[in-house]
Amino acid sequence: MRAVRLRPLTRRSLAAGIGVILMSATLTGVASAGSTATSSANSPSEAVTVPAPVSSDVAQEVTRTGKSRSAAIQAYWTEKRMREAIPVSAAPSTVTPQSPSADAPATLHKVEPVAPSSPQSLDHRKAGPSTKDIGVQVNASITVGKIFYRNAVDGLNYVCSGASVNSSSRRLVSTAGHCVHGGGGRNWHQNWAFVPYFNFGNRPYGTFPATSLATFNGWSGSGNFDYDVAFAVVANNEFNQRLVDTVGGQGLQTGQPRARFMTMLGYPSENPYPGDWQYFCQGNTAAAGANQITMGCPLTRGQSGGPWLWAYNDSTGLGYINGTSSTLNRIVNPTQWWSPYFDNPDWDLFNYANGLP
Repeated sequence: MRAVRLRPLTRRSLAAGIGVILMSATLTGVASAGSTATSSANSPSEAVTVPAPVSSDVAQEVTRTGKSRSAAIQAYWTEKRMREAIPVSAAPSTVTPQSPSADAPATLHKVEPVAPSSPQSLDHRKAGPSTKDIGVQVNASITVGKIFYRNAVDGLNYVCSGASVNSSSRRLVSTAGHCVHGGGGRNWHQNWAFVPYFNFGNRPYGTFPATSLATFNGWSGSGNFDYDVAFAVVANNEFNQRLVDTVGGQGLQTGQPRARFMTMLGYPSENPYPGDWQYFCQGNTAAAGANQITMGCPLTRGQSGGPWLWAYNDSTGLGYINGTSSTLNRIVNPTQWWSPYFDNPDWDLFNYANGLP
């Protein structure tokens, strides 16, 4: 399937000699998708998107039965397929820790979190602690969920993590770029679906199939982990409910300090974590190169795409996404996770995704 290249974006660290028109959105609330920017034609900060692909058997099911595309994706994800899906293997980050870029600070942008439309939807069960956080208690969030997709190359089913994020469309999921695309000129993933608050095989809020996937050219074209960020637009679940109406949405911040106290949530799926419930890590982040942040956390693969949340509220399950679990290095002690540093292009990517069908 051919990607549709959107108006190009520009990351600060690569913007020398390139004129940039930043968004004029306010710092609070939900911004529009109508801003402009300029960059070179093959900038890694260029947004790339596709209508979410499906596998041939799902396409045939739509033709044969007359099911909607969303219903066919939901039917594809049987309990057996979900149970047998595996975490994606990503190379360890090659970032060398160093001082942040000396460029001018990124513009501060913020979207406020929002609770679900129905207050009785809130659930205050505890998330599982990481091995370093045993003894600490943090509530799981109904906005955080497990992502399922089929790899178009090897035909295997995989898992990632993600979180619903507030936007005017009320349909966005925040995740990592490698959870929507293989990176480095490979393929977009197929049969993509988000299951918020997946718990021990149960789907209490339903399954939300993707309609569009969006990431950076820097990820899809060259597999650069500085650009390992993505958003998915999802259709209604099988109960005809919109995502954010049903579970609420996390807030989003860009251009914030690199050193912050964060809560990571997601579905690690390798020993000693089973992948059937949310686990958390908490700690202080640090700058890692000009465009990444890092945190010591022993959560395993499957955590990829899970949100890094600032000001996480244990009562509401809401905070502000400031990063996403991208890649890890288990050779060091403690295990290190990295996230792209969220700055101007990530804000633009969020707004572009918000305008997709």
